[in-house]
Amino acid sequence: MRPEEFNFDIQETDLLSEDFSQFFRLFEKVFKFYFFVRDAEGALTYISPKITEVLGYEPELFKKNWRKYLTEHLTNKEMILRAEFPQYSGKHIKPYSVEIKSKTGEKVWLDIHETPILDAAGNVTKYHGLAIDYTTRKTQENQLRMREKRFREISQSSPIGIFHADPNDMMTYVNPAWQIITGRPMAETLGNPWWQPIHPDDKEEVFRSWEKATKEEKEISLECRIIRPDKKSVWVQLRSRFLFDDTGKITFGTLENISERKASQEKQEQLIQELLDLKKKLEVSARTDPLTELPNRRGLSEKLEYEKIRFDRGQNPFTIIMGDIDHFKNINDNHGHDAGDYVLTQIARLLKENSRKQDVVSRWGGEEFIILLPETDLENGAILAEKLRKRIEKETFVYQEETLPITMSFGLSVFNHKNLKTDDVVKQADECLYEAKNSGRNRVVFKKLPVE
Repeated sequence: MRPEEFNFDIQETDLLSEDFSQFFRLFEKVFKFYFFVRDAEGALTYISPKITEVLGYEPELFKKNWRKYLTEHLTNKEMILRAEFPQYSGKHIKPYSVEIKSKTGEKVWLDIHETPILDAAGNVTKYHGLAIDYTTRKTQENQLRMREKRFREISQSSPIGIFHADPNDMMTYVNPAWQIITGRPMAETLGNPWWQPIHPDDKEEVFRSWEKATKEEKEISLECRIIRPDKKSVWVQLRSRFLFDDTGKITFGTLENISERKASQEKQEQLIQELLDLKKKLEVSARTDPLTELPNRRGLSEKLEYEKIRFDRGQNPFTIIMGDIDHFKNINDNHGHDAGDYVLTQIARLLKENSRKQDVVSRWGGEEFIILLPETDLENGAILAEKLRKRIEKETFVYQEETLPITMSFGLSVFNHKNLKTDDVVKQADECLYEAKNSGRNRVVFKKLPVE
């Protein structure tokens, strides 16, 4: 469920019912989504008790004083000046973010997604919303920005000398960095050839590169040594290009001390690797379920769209298997959520081990899994689903020396027509799964989609 699809009426549901409360607890634990309701004027009328664990405030106290806990962040200041939440103006409300200070003083970032609830006349009666905790991601993003800032500072800290030379190659300007690198003051530099400091052993290569660049009117870039007045040689990166003025061709160039650059090179490479690792980690985490390490809903959705493109090109069907752990709620209720996590990880392992190499096993959400079978028709998909069902039924699940009876129900659907959408096959598989559940569980149900 996407946040913008959250539009059922919380107040018309018995919030105290066991089934509803357990659904919310499971939903909030898996997704870190916190439900709230506000009236047409913006006042909070309901907020999930789960927010107590996140912020440390009691829900009733937070409803009355929520503005008090906003930080001085610019986004929050703008909201305080308006003294209200963003309002509905005939379109969906654009998601927005708030930064809240918890009772312990820590900052918590929440992404807010809201849906207006309208009466028969089209007037807003209330707003339903999801507050999505993305503090961890925000922290990682801040760390990434800090590393990028540090990287820029390191990159810009290398001293670079700048020089100008006239058409006769005589120096007309040098900056202080040039003087520091070459060890020659301006008085001893201006009016002399730009190549004066070049090491005798490197001049032939420099002149050869210079002549080639002159003929081709290209920029020159090479490494060479220079000799300082104290007879010390320094490796430098020499870059220059040709410009033209009224007097003819002039030279503009830079001289960079490679020694200092190499001194910081190891730190730069380490920093770059850290940035790449962090970027990769963020990309993977956005598509991976942290508990089972399988692709999550987003990761599988991308795979489904890819298979649709392949189908459009080659008309090769693909099948999806949607599986749901039978009586999973009883496991959490009777043995605790740790036992539930154990079962989820073991199911993920069994599905992965007993699927084909090309198949994509994913955790769709909660106790639901989806397996994508590329280039597979419905009949062969059903064979694999039955194999998985028997394998899981046969497996012995032991948690804290207690055997847990575990079975799964499966629903299948096939993508085999250009008029279909990926959402169609997911919906059909879900309906088949629902039928399997209602028919006694621990079974496989599949049907072909009617195509218009």
